[in-house]
Amino acid sequence: MTSRAQLRLPQIEMRCSWCQASPGDPCTNQRGNRARRTDTHTARRDLWVIATTACPDCQAPAGTGCSAANGLPLTGVHPQREKSAADEHARAVEESSRNVQGRAERPR
Repeated sequence: MTSRAQLRLPQIEMRCSWCQASPGDPCTNQRGNRARRTDTHTARRDLWVIATTACPDCQAPAGTGCSAANGLPLTGVHPQREKSAADEHARAVEESSRNVQGRAERPR
C-alpha cells in the first residue's frame, strides 16, 4: 500500500544525495536530527525527475541528466522536465485511485 507521503512526495522513493536519507524516509536538517515532513531537498527531487521522465527541452532520456544548449551538463533539470514529471505522477495517482474498491464514481 502506498503511504500518503509517497503520494504527496513521490521523490521520497529515492535516496537523498544531500542528507543521505534512505528511500521511504523523510529528508533531515543539516544536523540529521529533524525530519522535513512537508518537502524534500531539491537534489532528491531532481534525482526522481531524472530517473522517471525524459526531458522535452534537451531530449535527455529518463535516467540521464539534462544538458544546456552548448552540451554542458546542468546541475539541475529543465523546468519543463520537472513539470512533465509532476503531471505524469498526478495522472498515475488519479488513474490508480479510480479503481479503488468501494470508491463511488463522481457524477459528471
